[in-house]
Amino acid sequence: MSSTAPPSPGSTPPGGTPPGATSVGKPERNRKGLLLAGIVALAVLALLLLLSRCGTDDDGQNDAAATSSPSAGSSSAGSSSTASASSSATGATGAAAGAPSSVVAADGTMVLDPAAPADPTAVLGQVSGQAVTGTAVQVLSVPADEGFWIGSSDTQRVWVQLTGVQGESPYQVRQGDRVDFTGTVVAHDAGFPATVGVDDAEGAAQLAGAGQHIEVDRAALELSA
Repeated sequence: MSSTAPPSPGSTPPGGTPPGATSVGKPERNRKGLLLAGIVALAVLALLLLLSRCGTDDDGQNDAAATSSPSAGSSSAGSSSTASASSSATGATGAAAGAPSSVVAADGTMVLDPAAPADPTAVLGQVSGQAVTGTAVQVLSVPADEGFWIGSSDTQRVWVQLTGVQGESPYQVRQGDRVDFTGTVVAHDAGFPATVGVDDAEGAAQLAGAGQHIEVDRAALELSA
């Protein structure tokens, strides 16, 4: 009958770990796994931070562009409006004041144009009923107490008929004066020259043919400075 002998001291059972030996394989693998996982986690975190920064920069640039764009547009629109308003004001002032020796209608039509002297008869018919402004216009002659010719010559002249209370004008109109005024173009018939006291020698036929004259209130007539 056989018997199993107990293991002798110092012997190693089959498949066992020798006494005094240390198992190092598994802890080392665990450390390597943890190290690799840590590296991957750091890489992912760094990538997320980079993407977040890029997104923030893009949003900042878009916000800056959106903020500056309306400002630039507003500035441009403001400049354009200012320029337009300035141009309109200049045009209105130019039409109202006119140039020396000119008579300008409210719509800008030149009744008497010193730069292009011509018979104003046709132009007067076009602006009948409109307000006109005369600037430093020469008085050619004063044939009547209530009216006078203005212009640059006998072929380029317009009759001015004074209205209002006599004596309101600050001075007596004389030949050779230059006057400023505002008035209205008014139509008249062929009998108008005789009514205001203009005879043939003083241009009655020309006045009748013009069919229009300028009525000016005495208070709106001034000696040009």
